Amino acid sequence: MAHFIITAFGEDRPGIVAKTTKILYEMGFNIEDSSMTRLNNEFTIMLIVKGDRSLEELKEAFFPVEREENLTVIIKELPEETITKRTVLYPQIVDIVVYGADKLGIVYSVSKLLADLKANISDLRTEKTDNLYIMFIEAGIPAELSLERLNQEIERLKESLKVDIVIYPLEEAEL
Repeated sequence: MAHFIITAFGEDRPGIVAKTTKILYEMGFNIEDSSMTRLNNEFTIMLIVKGDRSLEELKEAFFPVEREENLTVIIKELPEETITKRTVLYPQIVDIVVYGADKLGIVYSVSKLLADLKANISDLRTEKTDNLYIMFIEAGIPAELSLERLNQEIERLKESLKVDIVIYPLEEAEL
């Protein structure tokens, strides 16, 4: 069985997920991982799928939808070693919420701090309403990084960016 990554995006409207997943269902593909979201007025789909069909067959099945729905679809076959490669497991998962006045560099500054601390961002989402900027992050924290140290570093960053940042260990996070 082959694994593929599929990205699709286009103007947001009802039915994009249904049409996309119908193709996969009818071709016998299993969705193994996914992220689908609206970004402003665009809808974006990212999928990892597994099935017995070829890359060419998959692209051919999506061609009519691309044309009819005005979607951009990109499909790439993933090498087996990518799928079977073990990811680093982090003993602590945290949700981080950043909010404050919009300004240049918020995403960079927070992501750079997390990278410097060897924390791994598994999900990041931002929203902007008028001048309020909100960022939601899910991150894995390595064993050598204590939550106390993470909080200290976040406090410094809060001061320099003049935003609020709150960290919720996963077991405390409200989903």
